[in-house]
Parts: sequence; structure tokens; C-alpha cells
Amino acid sequence: MRISSIVFSFLVAVSSAILPQVTFAQDTSAQKPMKDLSGPPDATASFEAKQLRLIFGGAEGKGVLHYKGKDYPFTMTGVTVGGVGYTEVEGTAEVRFLKKIEDFPGTYNGIGAGGAVGSSAGASSFQSLKEVVITTKSKGKGLALNLGVSSVTIKLAN
Repeated sequence: MRISSIVFSFLVAVSSAILPQVTFAQDTSAQKPMKDLSGPPDATASFEAKQLRLIFGGAEGKGVLHYKGKDYPFTMTGVTVGGVGYTEVEGTAEVRFLKKIEDFPGTYNGIGAGGAVGSSAGASSFQSLKEVVITTKSKGKGLALNLGVSSVTIKLAN
């Protein structure tokens, strides 16, 4: 058995034992209808980040937003609840419902699950309070298990 398989099995066992089962109740009476994510995005981005998780975790990275023919460098920091491990990722993103550049910076929240043993690929979706939606596709390397809630704060670089 490969070392990576043993470590991944250990991470799964530890996270299953430590993380409680969480159920989210939903009040569908006041929910807005799901936004249509088809069609071309308003902007795209490329990014790279490093993530460390030990139940609670953090991430930091940088990227470039491509919006209306201009490039806008940005930085991002994040926190996670749920998961263990370390990964380095790079990826691309599609940004929807972005009406003006001032709406891009802010805090985006999402719920996700995934794992990495060596090389990996993943996808996530985040929404800001301004209802901007970012959908990411990434490739990473490292050893991690992610089961939880993430919050990413984006700031435009000067």
C-alpha cells in the first residue's frame, strides 16, 4: 500500500471522528429563485493560493481579474471550518453578476468537499453579499481533505 493511500485514509478517519454531522435547515418560503449561471461570464480570473487546514484553516493567494478589457490584480485571504491538510492550487474562475468593478472586492462564502493526494483537480462556487458569483476550477498538489464552509475575502491590489 502506498504511503499517500495510508495518509489519506488516516485523514478521512480523523476528520470523520472529529467533525460532527451538520444539518442545515432551509426555510424555502423566503428563498430567492436560483440564478441562471448559463451563458458567458461577466469576467474571468486566474489565481494561485496556498491552503492549510487543521479543522480550522486559512488560505492566501493572488490573482488577476479580466473585466471589460482590463486586468485587475487582486489578493485573497480565506478561512475554512472543516478539513485537514496542506495544498497549493492554481486555477481559473468565471465571475457572474458583476455589474461594476467596485462590486468585485468583498467576502465570498461557499460550502464544499474535496480531497487531494499528490495532484488533484477541483471546482468550487462562492457568492458575495453583493450577489456576485465566482465559480472556480483548480489544480493542486498536496495532501488534504476538505469538508466544510469557506469564506474568502478579495481585495483589489493597488
